[in-house]
Amino acid sequence: MPRPERTPLTHERLVADLGRLRRNGLVRLRGVPLDALYDAAAGCDLPGEASEPAAIEALVRLAIDGLGGGDLAVAAEYTFGVAGGTRGWSIGERRRRAAQTYGVSVERFRKHHERLVVEQVAEEILKLCQTTVRREAEAPAPSLDGLHRGSTTVPLALPVGRARHELTLHVMPVELLRDIDVIVSSENVSLEMSKLFKPTVSAAIRRAGALRSPTGEVVDDTIQRELIEWLQRNGRVGFPVAAGTVAATGPGALASEGIRRVYHAAVATPRPDRDDYSVTADVVAIAVRNVLRLAAAERERYSPPLSSICLPLFGAGHGGVSAATSFSWIWAALVQELAEDDPWRIHLVTHSTPQAEAIVVTVTTGSVAAASAHEPPG
Repeated sequence: MPRPERTPLTHERLVADLGRLRRNGLVRLRGVPLDALYDAAAGCDLPGEASEPAAIEALVRLAIDGLGGGDLAVAAEYTFGVAGGTRGWSIGERRRRAAQTYGVSVERFRKHHERLVVEQVAEEILKLCQTTVRREAEAPAPSLDGLHRGSTTVPLALPVGRARHELTLHVMPVELLRDIDVIVSSENVSLEMSKLFKPTVSAAIRRAGALRSPTGEVVDDTIQRELIEWLQRNGRVGFPVAAGTVAATGPGALASEGIRRVYHAAVATPRPDRDDYSVTADVVAIAVRNVLRLAAAERERYSPPLSSICLPLFGAGHGGVSAATSFSWIWAALVQELAEDDPWRIHLVTHSTPQAEAIVVTVTTGSVAAASAHEPPG
């Protein structure tokens, strides 16, 4: 639930809230009035729910990191109980250890150094909020106008912790993509590519990667053949793989378009009582994680190293998932991975203008997480 609009964020309000945090400690935050800190957490692109105590802890840790180390930062860690093993310490224990950092008595620390620690942490929180505001003001806002004029690429900027990550949305058939190192194909848990004549991402990649005779007949179903070879090597011919598994093949004829790898993500599970598939948020998260980790493992095997990945909208076809929800699932998974390892240029592809419009609306309204939360399970 969004927090109601509050008075402007000031250094004075933050100092007052940090004083309450110092007195109560991290383990007793619920019910403590910390409106300024919650407002700051909501404005700093922190992952998770900004109205939860965990957001306050994350905010304070980031602010202390910004102090740049030294006695001030160490004393701040003890003052607020974020140093290892001090979370449950009383205020007296935390103050005593912080005083030792400066080599002064507890009383002298309380009267002189403690106020400085609190004020400097408040300054860093203000800097975090101001940096976020500047970044959002400078970032180009995605617009539906370009899509309505027939644009085939839309730049998006989404938060990853304190940073913003650029994502390029392509509105075109997947087989028209050029110069992207890894293209991801959505498959079922049997890792069977779609039939060549099907109107799916999997079939389009299969068709585009096949080697053909001068008259156009397929003479080598290259990507499908390599995927079967992967199943044979892993002993899974005729058996499903675990949902979220990712298998890598070469690009076949797509190599001439600058594509270097095709990753096959097993995200669709057949429904036992219906002629369609189930795709769920947890499986998408596993698949996205496996895509990025496989790419990281393969990155240095190529010259130049792999650096770009294009994902489809998992489940937004026969899986029955809306484009906005599929995008929100993908982005939630990307945030987790990109926060740890962020060398990738991420692309997303859909041939459907309405799906692209749904994604742009989701980004511009800030409802990435909300779309995920309200989608019924597959």
